[in-house]
Amino acid sequence: MNSNQTMKTLQIIRAEHAELVDVPIPEPGPGEALVRVMEVATCPQWDLHIYYGKPMFAYEQAVPFPYSPGQPGHEMAGIVAKAGPDCTLQEGQKVAAWRDAGHHRAGCYAQYVVMKQDNLLALPDELPFRKAVSLELGMCVAASILKLKQSAGIRGRRCGVNGLGPAGLIAVQMLLAEGAAEVIGLDPNPQRRELALRLGASLCVEPDSAEIAKRGKPGALEIAIDCVGYPQAVRNIMDRTNEAVALFAVQRDDYVIHHQGLSVIGYPGHFREAAEYALELVVAGKLDFEPLISCELPLAEYSKGVQLLKMQEAIKICFIPEQ
Repeated sequence: MNSNQTMKTLQIIRAEHAELVDVPIPEPGPGEALVRVMEVATCPQWDLHIYYGKPMFAYEQAVPFPYSPGQPGHEMAGIVAKAGPDCTLQEGQKVAAWRDAGHHRAGCYAQYVVMKQDNLLALPDELPFRKAVSLELGMCVAASILKLKQSAGIRGRRCGVNGLGPAGLIAVQMLLAEGAAEVIGLDPNPQRRELALRLGASLCVEPDSAEIAKRGKPGALEIAIDCVGYPQAVRNIMDRTNEAVALFAVQRDDYVIHHQGLSVIGYPGHFREAAEYALELVVAGKLDFEPLISCELPLAEYSKGVQLLKMQEAIKICFIPEQ
């Protein structure tokens, strides 16, 4: 590949203003691969916060604009275009990102991206990109599911999923794959409840539904995972769960637990084994990211895609960079 070639990459210049810009195609360094991005999916929390200029975490003062080129894109599947020194991935190999390299680096909303080999997993040749594009999110959810499995057990249990956005819909599938007797989803959005049912949930209700009893009473949940993070929603799921709640979502408050006997499981962090677990479920047909993709858009229509997310008219958008 000619080092003088350029590519298109998305850059959020300021709040609510994104552009496609021309930059040189980067060269992979030691232990890195240059990946031709075939598909890249939104991570709605990141995209909505950054695009509208709102810090993702409470300790952040402001979003630094112009934002890093290609960011906040990080759910990516593509093809190795060039391997750097000491990189064992082969040119032409299909890969997916399982870990975000950090928002100070160039991101995946681009035609090409340089990734550390350690942050990529090789994909089976026959696996469509769409089936693996959200592997990074699958890894994140898997970290909580595996911790919940280790701490409280999942097989045969009455399980709850609080929030049926992308993470919650993945959690529904993982709990079922782990042998949950029932998986009950809570979400105010009827379209998301319907999708969760199609993915195998036993029951999906509004968060204040009387169909899920208060903890300690017949019909309460045994274990649950929170994929919302907002105080009222988290307290609600704790009030309806007897044994353990895993806190997956970015928490928007510090909680004092007044529920005697309830275990609260914090997020254990990112690790490769969780990504490999998620990919194994995908290959086995037990986890499907494709239903989470509401529509496909060219990267040039990024702003339109974020608007769809904001209006909850889409769960995730899959962007296709110009080739």
